[in-house]
Amino acid sequence: MDETTIKSSLYENEIPYRMVKNIAEIYYSHQYMSELQRYGLLLIKPETILLGKTQSIFSILRASEYELVYFLYKKICPTCISEMWRFSWINSSLERIFVNQKLFSTYESFILILRTRVLGKKTTCELLTDLKGSADEGERKPYQIREKIKPINYILNYIHTSDDQYDFLRELGILLDWEELIQAFDAMATNRIIPYPNTDEVYFSTLNFSLDNWLEKINANMESSLISLSDRKYIIENIKNLKNSYNQKITLNFLYVLIRNKLICWDFETIVIISNNIAYTK
Repeated sequence: MDETTIKSSLYENEIPYRMVKNIAEIYYSHQYMSELQRYGLLLIKPETILLGKTQSIFSILRASEYELVYFLYKKICPTCISEMWRFSWINSSLERIFVNQKLFSTYESFILILRTRVLGKKTTCELLTDLKGSADEGERKPYQIREKIKPINYILNYIHTSDDQYDFLRELGILLDWEELIQAFDAMATNRIIPYPNTDEVYFSTLNFSLDNWLEKINANMESSLISLSDRKYIIENIKNLKNSYNQKITLNFLYVLIRNKLICWDFETIVIISNNIAYTK
């Protein structure tokens, strides 16, 4: 059984996939899979926007002759993020899942529907996935986006694409609400092409991604807070271990205690530092 057959069987019982498949059949009848071969989804993640990399990615897409059909700029809720990657995150640590949830729900992303003018043997989804490149630095090729615009780390890797048409339908159902889905299919069905958006990007030139500096801030916040003796002892012990051992990682339990005592602010600096210092797998 090939991967396409497995996905088709797996997604048939998934609500997001079923909903979008139904809409696709309304627009394209039973030929929807062949009609949708020209289209692909690309998600520009929050770190891309915050670090001023969006226009560079738009330039690569334009140069590769991808036309923009539809886009949204929105925050994505933690439940949607868990659903998006539920199959690929089977072996992921809870810390990795949590930091992704925080990133996408705190800051906006761009959701793009793109198309290619001429298709060869590959669908647009497959072409975009190849252009994206691997999250693993050692597996990237020179022409790929993640090789040209170096990601911060394995988690903060700038973009996501739907691997194939089955993922395309499923992920649209997760990321878009009912009205947005109708707008997207109207755009695809009428062959609409729109300009890539101009983005007012924030460029953080003075951020400090040092773990030691972040831990010192927690220490300082703790001094001016009313914290139980047991929590204070636990936090001090974890700070000491993180400073003294490179192999020591930030755990979800540690984050839980910090959050409960209001000792951290969920800004981009915090998200980067945590993503640099957690275990990625369970």
